[in-house]
Amino acid sequence: MTIVAISREMGSGGYEIGAAVAKALSFDYVNRQILLEAAHAHGVPEATLLDVVERRPSLWERFDAERRRYLTFLEAAYYAFAERGNLVTASRSGPFFVRDVRHALKVRIMAPVEVRVRRVMAHESLDQKAATAKVRAYDREMSGRIDYLFGVDWTQPENYDLVINTTDDAWEFYTDLLVAAARHPRYQPTPESRQKVRDLSLAAQVRAAIATDPGTQRLNVEVTAEAGRVVLTGIVFSPAVLEAAADVAKRVPGVVSVSCETVEIPRVYPGPIM
Repeated sequence: MTIVAISREMGSGGYEIGAAVAKALSFDYVNRQILLEAAHAHGVPEATLLDVVERRPSLWERFDAERRRYLTFLEAAYYAFAERGNLVTASRSGPFFVRDVRHALKVRIMAPVEVRVRRVMAHESLDQKAATAKVRAYDREMSGRIDYLFGVDWTQPENYDLVINTTDDAWEFYTDLLVAAARHPRYQPTPESRQKVRDLSLAAQVRAAIATDPGTQRLNVEVTAEAGRVVLTGIVFSPAVLEAAADVAKRVPGVVSVSCETVEIPRVYPGPIM
């Protein structure tokens, strides 16, 4: 059930390395399928989800409930794949989704800007100016996106187990390196780490169910899960709102029990008592 979660820069060769690693390990290889599965399950256009994943959010969009719903669907799709295990993912967000999973090998694949520009020029038949603009725009968008989603700088090595610099076109070496790391005892699942993935996945499925139901889809609620026991935490105007979310959560397969922890805010603030 090992998970190899790859985050890659444009022009670094991350997609190709991920595919080669998956083939060598006989693992499933998932990249765009996460978008497709989320789109299919929740009726959201794939292009909309792609925009949510890859574009830096504006200040207004950071507070947009609809965009939060879309991110919830993507998260649920990612964890559904992760729960199956024996998986290589090439998703910029992947290492951060599984940052607390012991048997997940979190990898960053990068290269200097000039190397990536050269590869983009060759691959997309662009001149140097256009390729440079594309690479730098991509870097800005992804830095903003990852910071918005996870509050981290995706370029920092401390966020990964392994960082690979693909300046040289040594693709077989990079593949062998990741295959060896994935087979290391450090990244073999334990009963505890398997349960961690199941808990993360169940919490994500509950969030997606709440975000899908017409009666609760605008509710911003925190969800945690432990061995089937789900806890919903939220700030609401009425406990009945969170109770409706609990009813939705109880219908999600795998949920054993649901409890709610709420902070109720009066709809009309009466002001200080004089």
